Order: sequence, then structure tokens, then C-alpha cells
Amino acid sequence: MRVDIFMKKLNPSFIPKFQNELEKLPIFAPSFFKKEDKMNHHYSIDACEFYQQMLPEGFNETKVWGFAGFCKDEKNKKIKYVKHSPGPTFEVDRNIDTNIQWNNKILGEYMFKIDKTLVWANPNNIVYNNNLDNDSKEGQWPPTLIMHVHGISTPPIYDGNPRAWYTATGIKGPVYSTNYYKYTNEQRGAMLWYYDQSPGVSRYSVYSGLCGLYFIKDEKYNLPKDEYHIPLIIQDKSFYEDGSLFYDNENVDSNHPYWKEKFFGDTILVNGKVWPSLNVKNQLYRFNILNGSNSRPYKIALSDNSKMIQIGSDGGYIDKPQELSYFSLYPGERIDLLIDFSRYNENNKIIMKNLFSSDECKDIMEFNVISISKKIEYNLPKILTKYPPMKINTKKKSTILLKREKGDYRDGYFINNETYLNPPNIITKVGSTFIWEFINLCDDDICIHIHLTNFQILERQKINKLKCKKMYDENKELSCRDEIYEGAVILPELYEEGFKDTLYCPPSFITRIIIRYAPTYIMEEVNVGENYFSFNTSNGPEYIINSQILEQKDNYLVRPQIIFSEE
Repeated sequence: MRVDIFMKKLNPSFIPKFQNELEKLPIFAPSFFKKEDKMNHHYSIDACEFYQQMLPEGFNETKVWGFAGFCKDEKNKKIKYVKHSPGPTFEVDRNIDTNIQWNNKILGEYMFKIDKTLVWANPNNIVYNNNLDNDSKEGQWPPTLIMHVHGISTPPIYDGNPRAWYTATGIKGPVYSTNYYKYTNEQRGAMLWYYDQSPGVSRYSVYSGLCGLYFIKDEKYNLPKDEYHIPLIIQDKSFYEDGSLFYDNENVDSNHPYWKEKFFGDTILVNGKVWPSLNVKNQLYRFNILNGSNSRPYKIALSDNSKMIQIGSDGGYIDKPQELSYFSLYPGERIDLLIDFSRYNENNKIIMKNLFSSDECKDIMEFNVISISKKIEYNLPKILTKYPPMKINTKKKSTILLKREKGDYRDGYFINNETYLNPPNIITKVGSTFIWEFINLCDDDICIHIHLTNFQILERQKINKLKCKKMYDENKELSCRDEIYEGAVILPELYEEGFKDTLYCPPSFITRIIIRYAPTYIMEEVNVGENYFSFNTSNGPEYIINSQILEQKDNYLVRPQIIFSEE
């Protein structure tokens, strides 16, 4: 934890852009074993603290958190122990079990001050009162860890319940059972991501580097691969002049001394490098892109306004390829893209832009065309996948109210006026297919992440926020819907096609989705109460729904969800 009040923040305009060379993230190498005549992959992964060069050469290395394990060395085809922030990538095969031992080896303090007014792990059982000195080191150590693979279909015991945290010193949360997680990888191929979701501090842990990619491979098409397939994690950070991470959250909120509603860094990083450049050939490239920022959204376009081809979303392939001039990614969202560099000449430079920003953060990275060679031909199919039927099979129509309250006794974000500590009341049966509505009564964006299964976005509609609040406060329900609407139905954006696990909910809008509690590879209609997953969804701690804007998530925007399977 920094205590040097004289250290100055680094001015982002002093950082030269496109001097860093973009690196492909390392890939974890598994060990193999057979169990019940089925091949399994095993990994032992360490969460740890180390230094890494994030800024260009000439600047100091940055102290980070990240992940370490044995990785493939593509140059000499050997295996070596590698530390990286964000963490190396898991490349797993569909339908082959992955077993991961998540080791907490973070022995230092949190890099930023813990806010004891939030709901947090509190491993030392500190008794908080308003007179407690929040500047004390109580609570800064030991850091907790609880890993979630975002987008995975897995039993609740392996989903990373926030109350199942554990420390490097052996302290365990109230529902902890194991740090050895098993993922069956039965779902459709897709790029997921993993991160620590310890309660009250996830904004710090992800910002410090405890995240990475989890790629379920289902290679059925002739698409760019190897050097022409590059996953990208886009994040924003700020730095001190000595190269250390800067996070501005002090004395922003009167009720929470070390918390703010959102954090926006003033530099953009891709794969852990500030404003990098990637040398490309005049070929077709595939980019799986994750918005791994705490709060910042990106509206991404190329500097010459040329088209990109979308082939996938959060949950894998979309039904057919589609051209895009731009696309937006909110925290936690992913997209699968093709960019054709054969249309450029040697030494052409193309910038990936963020159209949501006008300052230094308007630039994300550079593509530099370095060579001209014979173009590799790919046969991109007209149909990539078929969607299963999403037929409503229950009269249930759930409405989720998203609110921000600010007062002396209640200051945070709330789902249906409740916090994570209230008893579960979001209860679903497996096999259910229904409409879910999210009404955002806040003044800011919210991104909702639903665990276990995927959904499709139906529409959005503008609402009168004051009428909606009044109706809910008086009736505790929203039955007179016509009175709250202020506009026509708006269809999803083109790039929101396909199955999703993260939902952008704009302020003063109702956002509707259709969700089916069955795997998306089940191509027939499903029935309420029938379990199509290969595991019991109610055996273990509950799943959750939460905001993927991590500052919101850390201040109550999390609720437990129970998904019953009759077994």
C-alpha cells in the first residue's frame, strides 16, 4: 500500500505511444492424467506479486499482481514457469475436463486502501465503527482470493462464490470448500475470462492484474490461427512517476472514504502493455477482444473507418458473419473479429480507436503493416452456428430494479432494494425459459453479468425514471407499465447479436432479455424442471448476478441466485 504523499502522478502525455511491442499472452501448459478412462488436464496456478514492464522502455517496471504457472515457450518448444499480468491464457478443448488448483501466494498488502465501510471479506474479523481510523493498516493484509471463470457453466461449488475466499495464510471464508476447481468445458467454444472476485475488493484485484483469458476451443472452421490469431485484453490504468499503479479513490464519497462510483485510468493497455504496436502482415487476422477495464466502455473503430467482420460474441459464434464499422464493449463483454490487412500497403499504420474518448485514451493500439506476401485464403462459411429454440415455457416474467441510493445510512447500488447480505429471492428452476427485464434507475451505466447460462438481448425502451421510482415505492411493483414508457422499443445493436453473459443496461431504460437455463448446445425445446446440465446446479453455495462495473459490484450490486435442479 502506497503511503508516499509526495510522489507525483505520471502525466499520460509524457508517455510515447506505440513504442511498446504488443505481445501475445503466454499460454498455460497442462499436465495430463486419465480418470475413469477420460483424459483430464491439470494446472497448478499461483496468484502472486511481481514487477513487470508495462510502460515503454525508459520507464520503471510496475509492481503488479498476476498469475504464474508452467507455460509453453513457442520459440524453443519447451515448458517454463512464467509470471504475467494479466495472467497467461488457458487454451482448453471442449468436453475435456480442466482441473485447476488456484493457489493464493500473495504475501504482501493490498496496493490500495481497503474501505472498511463496504461489505468485504474482513479476514482478520476487524470490528468496524465510524470512529475507526480508516488509514490504519488493519485490513490491508492478508489479501483474499476466490476465482471465477466468467461465462463458464459449472457447478456452484466451482463458480467462485464471493464468500468462499481464502488467504495465503490459511484463513478461509464462510462457504469455502476447496481451491481445486473442475471445469467440464461442455459448452460451445468461446473466449471466457477468469478473475478474482473477493467481496468488496474486486476493483483492486482486477486492476492490480488478477485476471486472464480462458479459451474453450472448438475448431470446426478454417480460420486464422497461430500468429494470425491474437486475443486482446483492453484495460485502462494510471501510473505514478516511479512506474507504480495509481488508483484515485480517496475522499470522493462522504460515506465511503476509499471508494468511488467509477474509475477511469488515463492510459490504455493491451495485454499488459501501454499503447502498444503490433506488426502485422498483409493477411487476415482474428482478434478475440475482452474489455477488462473496471468501468471504462470502448466504442472501437479503425482509424481509416474500414470494415471489420464479427464472427462471435460472449457465448461463442454468432449465426453468420457480419460487417461492422464500429462496435462497443462494456466491462466484461467480448467480441470475436476478423480484420483483413491485405487491403493495406507496406508501412501503412492503422490505429484502433476508442470513439467514446477525446483525450489521450482515444487511441488503443497501432497496427503496423510490415510485409507483403502471398495471401492465405480462408473459406468463411455463410452460416457459423444455429441457435437453439428460445421458447418461453413459464409465465414467470422477472423484473430487476437497479438503484443507486446515497444517504447517511444507505449508500450504494441495489438490486430490487436489496444487497448481497439479504436472503436469496432470485430463484429459478433449471429448464426455465422466460423474459427478464432490467430497469436502470441510476444516473449511470450498469453492466449485469449472469452466471451459469447465456441469454439473448431482445430490446430496450426509454422510461420515465421519476414515475418508475414513485410507482415502485408506492406499490412495490411495476404493473402500470404504459405510464412509465417514454419512447418506442429499440432493437439491440448489430454487434450485440448472439448469446451473451454480460448485459449493458443504459440509465433510464428498461432492457429485456430472454434467458434459458439449459446449455446452448441443446438444440431442442426444454422443459421447466428438467436438468440439461451435466451437474446439480443446487449442490453448493448459490450462484450470483452482479454488475461487471467493479466499483459498483464492490458496493452492493451483487445478489445471490438459486437455480434448483430436481436431483
